[in-house]
Amino acid sequence: MQPQGGLKGFVQQPFGRVLLIAFATVITALTYAYVYALLAIPVMLLVGLAVPIWLGIKRIRFLALMGLVILLLAAPIANVVLTQEVMTPIPPASSPTNLPGGGGGALLQHASVSPYLGTTSTNFTWNVTVVPMYIPKGNESPYLLTLFISTCPGATGVNDPNCSSGYPFYEVNHTFSGNLTANTTVSFHFTFPSDGIWAWQMGAFLKNSSSPTTHNATFILLVGDAVYNGLEGPVVGNFGTTYEQLILSIYLNVFVYLGIPFYIVLVVYMYIKRRQASRGAAAARAPGPVPSEAGGAGGSPPPLTTPLVVPPATVDASAPRRAEMPCPKCGAVVYPNESVCWKCGAKLSGGGAASPSSPLPSSPKPP
Repeated sequence: MQPQGGLKGFVQQPFGRVLLIAFATVITALTYAYVYALLAIPVMLLVGLAVPIWLGIKRIRFLALMGLVILLLAAPIANVVLTQEVMTPIPPASSPTNLPGGGGGALLQHASVSPYLGTTSTNFTWNVTVVPMYIPKGNESPYLLTLFISTCPGATGVNDPNCSSGYPFYEVNHTFSGNLTANTTVSFHFTFPSDGIWAWQMGAFLKNSSSPTTHNATFILLVGDAVYNGLEGPVVGNFGTTYEQLILSIYLNVFVYLGIPFYIVLVVYMYIKRRQASRGAAAARAPGPVPSEAGGAGGSPPPLTTPLVVPPATVDASAPRRAEMPCPKCGAVVYPNESVCWKCGAKLSGGGAASPSSPLPSSPKPP
């Protein structure tokens, strides 16, 4: 147990509690932003519940309020980091290198958008290089290349299952006039109608020569992110407008992924504390053990004791009777009229039993 003047004593003060909340908030926010959102769950449980309880802060009301403050402040702090990440350009992308999307290399290479940051008056340009030597086996030269732009990552249509309907969606097409025999760079240009955090994807259409009658199309996309297969950017607007667009979703994620587990654990802790308190109150109200006929409480035998029995002949009837007392040397409780402590052997002052040298009444008389 730490002394009252140590860390536990410090956090009992108002300033100490403010620092504890600030520490928990910053740690939770940085974990959510820099490491991994789901990892922030055990981190918040640790710094928002376990550490305060270990430091002696066990009031449920304060812990609940502390959790709310952490959630309210962690979201805007994490959003600063996440906004900066969103405004950071991503590296160029390419299509798959293996079948069915590639023939030993990427058909679409070095796809990117420039500039990555701009305004509604910026003419954004997408560039991609088509390498015909990597056309997948069984397919003819690409005849169409399409740029998909939306606010739904990875969307190639207006009804993407990953996003709610109604999101803005644009297509920009480029048609090839004939079979490609050399590397060809294709450029797309687009001006956005409003500020926003946009996403894009690019796909090439090829005729499948293995089906000469139907000529089914082969559709090859760029390799995007691992979740939606989309590519970030461009970002239209400044840091403030981008921050505003992200803050609502960050708050929603923080309260759902961090807040719900936190308060579930807090309710469990509250239940445990109330059970302990009710058991303690019940034990305090309970009457003492009632001796049964066997001499023990509830029918159980009485506790075994080994009282020191003083023979009647060893007690001086004229000596004053001494009551039970603590040993002045070791503190052990000594039975009435004892002259020697049963624990440490120290002699006790005052009247008491006769010395051990006195013959017992049952001893044979000497000749």
